[in-house]
Amino acid sequence: MTFGSELKPNEFGAVNGYVERQLDIYTGLSKLLAEKAAAEKEYGRKVLELARTFQEQLTSVFEPKQGAGADSLALTDAEASDSTALELLPAANEWALRLEEEGRLHVQLGSKIGGDIGEELRKSMDSLHTSRRHTLEFYQKLLSERDRVFDQKDKARVQYDARSKTLHASQQRQERATSEKEQEKYRQKAGREVAQRNQAKNEYILQVAVANEVKRAVNHTFTPRVMDSMQTIDQQRVATARRVLLQLLGMQEAAEERQIASTKRAAHVMGRVAMDVDSASYVRRRVENGLSTWDEPPDFRVVVDAAAGEDERMALDGESQVILRNMCVHALREGVRAEQNARTKAQEAEQHRQLQHVEEDVGLDRVFGFERESTLAELEAVQHQALRMAVEQQLGPVDQGTPHEFKSHTVAISKTCDYCGESIGGLNRKAARCTQCDYTCHSKCQIKVEPNCPGRDPEAKSGFLSLFGSKRRKSQLHRRSESAVSNESMASRDSVHQPSPQPRSSILRRSRSRSRSSSISMAPQPSLPPRASQNATMPNMMPPMPVLPTDAASMGRASTAPGSALAAAQVTSSNVALQSLVIGDSSVVTMLYDFEGDGSSTLTAKAGDKVRVIEPEIDASGWTEVQLVSSGLQGMVPTSYMDMSEYKPSHAPSTYSASTASPLTKPAVEYAMALYDFESRRPEELSCKQGDHVQIVSRDASDGWIMCKLDGREGLLPANYVENSS
Repeated sequence: MTFGSELKPNEFGAVNGYVERQLDIYTGLSKLLAEKAAAEKEYGRKVLELARTFQEQLTSVFEPKQGAGADSLALTDAEASDSTALELLPAANEWALRLEEEGRLHVQLGSKIGGDIGEELRKSMDSLHTSRRHTLEFYQKLLSERDRVFDQKDKARVQYDARSKTLHASQQRQERATSEKEQEKYRQKAGREVAQRNQAKNEYILQVAVANEVKRAVNHTFTPRVMDSMQTIDQQRVATARRVLLQLLGMQEAAEERQIASTKRAAHVMGRVAMDVDSASYVRRRVENGLSTWDEPPDFRVVVDAAAGEDERMALDGESQVILRNMCVHALREGVRAEQNARTKAQEAEQHRQLQHVEEDVGLDRVFGFERESTLAELEAVQHQALRMAVEQQLGPVDQGTPHEFKSHTVAISKTCDYCGESIGGLNRKAARCTQCDYTCHSKCQIKVEPNCPGRDPEAKSGFLSLFGSKRRKSQLHRRSESAVSNESMASRDSVHQPSPQPRSSILRRSRSRSRSSSISMAPQPSLPPRASQNATMPNMMPPMPVLPTDAASMGRASTAPGSALAAAQVTSSNVALQSLVIGDSSVVTMLYDFEGDGSSTLTAKAGDKVRVIEPEIDASGWTEVQLVSSGLQGMVPTSYMDMSEYKPSHAPSTYSASTASPLTKPAVEYAMALYDFESRRPEELSCKQGDHVQIVSRDASDGWIMCKLDGREGLLPANYVENSS
């Protein structure tokens, strides 16, 4: 099948365009090969440089055996084909040699592509471009010759038409002639013109015949021949490209075969590498070279002021024994917690070690992370155990007693320390409060308190009154602690004289008066609320903010803050009963000013709101516990913000029922705060973020785990990941 036999004469232009485009494509191939050659050379040189640099690094850290040559890092063919375990350095050097071989092959391949193959392809394509251009020029010349014949035919026709018109004019003049002489003249002239016309006619007929024959020859003989020439050029293009590319692929295949052989050898050597061979060889070299030595450092000794008569024994006076006992109990608790945390982290590390391959960097680091945390927890447990053993060595087995559950607490209203009797307030506002018996003391006094917590008082009042209730119980507890300290002090071996504490009543009176005066002097000046009446007098001072204890009642109040679902349900059920008690109730007063509460211990109220006085101002603190009649919410407000002239205390039994009370009487809900982020790994676990407040559902879920609830979801959390909210 040829272009000339199958295609039409008028398709030569399309054939020429097709051949030209195909040649242009392979002109681009020649350029591609030139760029590939440059890239192969550059890549090969870069790989050679990197491989040689890496080999130098390997050689610098390699420690050859005694008697081995300088090239002992390289493996012979016999050593490479062996199957015994091998260190990583020789295997890595074998891989570097494979890279070096690869770099050389790429440099050689680039040289051949840019030299022989590229030059041959360029010359062949240039020759084919020249042949196509000459063939096109010949075809254009052929068309020019055809057009010249067509022009001669057209000229002969014009000559014939002109002779015919001249003859016709002569014949007309002959017919119009009036004399015989004129008729003879025009007759002779017409005869000559007939001969000229016949000659022109014959020439025209001949030119038409020639033009037809030339047309047929050009269209059906010469044009197909030229198109076949174009086909030959195209076929030669294909043959040249095929030969060059096959040659290129053959060179690449040969280079790749050499790389495959080198790769197989490196893979065999690398497969012999074992994880423990390097470390074992390092240990063996350290031991054989005498570099593994160790001198156990001596134990630390106590350095005391011997000139002052001090010795290395502990001070065991009464207060010191209480402090040591508290430290021992704290160390015992913290040691148990640290050991439990260490076991939990060790279990998590083992689980991740079983689930993930330790050879993977990410999985290995995660396992090590758990092991590091477990180690730190074990170190903490060792410290607590050492402290406990040191104390028990001096005091004997320590009875834990009933330790207080102290929590850090910031005092807003100045009060008296239940241990030392000094004021807690001002710059010294940090305190510790027992969550069980509300025993409150300075943070510095916490370690000195005897571990004899009586627990919760079932008769104690809830809410804000718990701050001021059970004072007799606290006083008795403090006197019992002071008595124990005095007895132990007198019985101590040092017989150090301890001054007896001042009477509790005098301390409380002085502390209370100081607290009251400091509270008034330090109170901020509130601005006049916009809703206050014009005749009302704005109070000059606002009392310090009250702080409620974090017992069950306060937790209940927090759980029923305005806007919560529980508060909405309980307030709705109590509104009707509260509204019915307003009329005629002498304990209901009116708010004079707006007051914005903190949402926990203080209550938000607006000017004009009706509030019921639950507990009048206590100890001249400036605060009164009230209940909003409209919503049933209960909290503290400044006494000066209310119209207390409306308040008429009654000693008659109140008709206010528990069913209409604030939801503070609801059972306590225990909350805790997440100390760390925790991502659940099993369906029964619960995910949380650091700082999330979770509800504790059960502490008896399993060893080291507690059941918690967050955002409506329940699940298990590690017990040491959360801390009870204060």
